[in-house]
Amino acid sequence: MKRFLMASAIACALSVAALAGEIPSDGAPQPPPQQTTGTTNPGQIPTDGLVPTISDAALSALLTALGLVSF
Repeated sequence: MKRFLMASAIACALSVAALAGEIPSDGAPQPPPQQTTGTTNPGQIPTDGLVPTISDAALSALLTALGLVSF
């Protein structure tokens, strides 16, 4: 009988702790609609036609520096 009471007490304590994190969301205001000005596909980063480029010499120097650091 003692084990049953202890098991019941532990079950009640764990269920109360599990229910404590639930927050009712009834009546929550809806977020305002997002304003989009352009058409982009999901997953793509919109650009304004400005694409930064790096020269071959700078890229070579960067790769060389990274190669030296890895040792």
